[in-house]
Amino acid sequence: MNGSGQDWSVTVLLGGLSAVFFGIGDLLGGIGVRKSGRSGAAVGMSIVATSVGALVIGVYLLFSPPESLARSDIGWSVLAGLSMSATRPLLYLGMARGPIAVFAPTFGLTAITVPALVGPLVGQHPGMWELLGLVAAFPAVVLLSGEGRVPTIGEIFRSPVLGMAVLVGTCIGIAGLFLSFVDDSAGVFPAFMTLAVGFVVLPVVSVLMPGRGVPDRVTTRFGAILGVTSAIAFMLSTLAYQRGSAAVVTALICLCPGVSIVIAWKFLHERLVALQMVGGAFGVLTVVLFALGN
Repeated sequence: MNGSGQDWSVTVLLGGLSAVFFGIGDLLGGIGVRKSGRSGAAVGMSIVATSVGALVIGVYLLFSPPESLARSDIGWSVLAGLSMSATRPLLYLGMARGPIAVFAPTFGLTAITVPALVGPLVGQHPGMWELLGLVAAFPAVVLLSGEGRVPTIGEIFRSPVLGMAVLVGTCIGIAGLFLSFVDDSAGVFPAFMTLAVGFVVLPVVSVLMPGRGVPDRVTTRFGAILGVTSAIAFMLSTLAYQRGSAAVVTALICLCPGVSIVIAWKFLHERLVALQMVGGAFGVLTVVLFALGN
């Protein structure tokens, strides 16, 4: 992790912007799945989005290739891609089974916790402001992703999706750690590799998922748009991971439900509940605390 204040500010900015584009993508994905109405729509859309995203980043790399690329950079990128590819189908399955108020906060908190615990073991030591930001991120993620309510302890431990949520969050956190091991001279190449691996793995996984994962007209249209937003999000988050600690960047990315909520409230006239507003306040506090770090 770079020590200069300017570099750290860039890290927070990149992580925050990636959360914006991930949030836009999540909203578009949800709308597309509802409009399609097919059981395999989510997987079909993810195949289209992953393909388009890899193509967009591939074209970008033709004009802006990495300064240098070590064999280890390729290896970490492939491992991150495998981790994220395994996560996506489980994410869709867990969200479908629900309750979302249990599944979404659990995988978000797990995704933050994994790099926060492992990071110090690999030389990623957060400072005081970063630790305070991580503490503020926990209620932010719970309140923003919990659909306006907080589940009881009993509901959490009785939920059939608890184990799946922990697995999904662990995979996301591990993928972030892998990307943080890549040298910043690799540029956005790791983002391309992450999506390229998904392009290979997802069609195979779709065969094992319930429903037909073949994209239809609706999922193709929304998946193409989602591919562009996810390409931007992956490029921004990759650059952030190369410059800062995995725990901090992952915490920023996990604030993306707040973006989806605000857009849905402003343009789709969906209801905004008090707990979500409190979560948004904690989200803003998280970003401010991270920005104060060095």
